[in-house]
Amino acid sequence: MDASPHRIGRTAGRSKRSPRAALLVAAALLATAFATAPAYADDPGLGCAITATGSLSVAPSPVVFGQNARVVWNAGGEGCGPDDALLITGPGFDPATEIFPVGGGSSGPVLITSAGTVTWTLTVIDLSSDTGFTRILASVTVPVTGVKVVPNVLGDSRDQASRALSAAGYVVGAVGTVVDCDSVGRVSRQSPGAGTPLLPGSPVALTLGVKPPPPRVCR
Repeated sequence: MDASPHRIGRTAGRSKRSPRAALLVAAALLATAFATAPAYADDPGLGCAITATGSLSVAPSPVVFGQNARVVWNAGGEGCGPDDALLITGPGFDPATEIFPVGGGSSGPVLITSAGTVTWTLTVIDLSSDTGFTRILASVTVPVTGVKVVPNVLGDSRDQASRALSAAGYVVGAVGTVVDCDSVGRVSRQSPGAGTPLLPGSPVALTLGVKPPPPRVCR
């Protein structure tokens, strides 16, 4: 009688896996790899871009037409570095030519030249992304106060127009003429037009009406 021990369910040598078992093991290994490696391992800027938070403020608030304001921002995220940047849009910034490192910063003096409201937006950019991944972090909109507009001087004489413009904080700019029998010696056109927001001290061009040269006459 053979006294050697019996091996139940497996041979004494190394067992061979079936093709199906090999596929299951390979799938498990791939799943483990994806679970432990970040989804953005081949896109180093994405980690910062998808986790970043930021803030944006402007002073004074509201802003004043014809005066300077200052914009302050701050942003941060996981693993932010040279593969990430901040883009700021709004008065005083040119998103076509300038970006900023992820972090804090402030603008120089920003002259307010528009009426109504002004808006600034802070966006994070993944510079390493083939698709140019971006995400808005913050935005601020503030009203503009103290807006100055060009007065209506149409029909005024040159002296009257000059006084009206001076009282509103403007100066007479270029003066031209145009044949206009209805406004001879008076302002026929002005540029910018009445009601246009314009910084104090800016020139306003005038066009005065004149009679046509002989033999033409006004009727």
